[in-house]
Amino acid sequence: MSQDFHLVDLVSQAQAVQKILAGNSDAEKLAWLANRGKLELLSSEFPDEKQSYHFESAIGREAVFYFDSGEFIFVHN
Repeated sequence: MSQDFHLVDLVSQAQAVQKILAGNSDAEKLAWLANRGKLELLSSEFPDEKQSYHFESAIGREAVFYFDSGEFIFVHN
């Protein structure tokens, strides 16, 4: 199913994505996302800050997130 999944909006599809990627490492999750859109590593301002990422889907839907215990945590502006 993960190959057939069309990622349009990471925020609204997060629960389904999390289910598909269950058991994968954060690096594997990032690779999966990078194959389905643009993925950018964001620079951190503080040493103990969690590493954040910017994802843009093929239709231009954007999400900024980080991982906490393997779960997507979204940052809202």
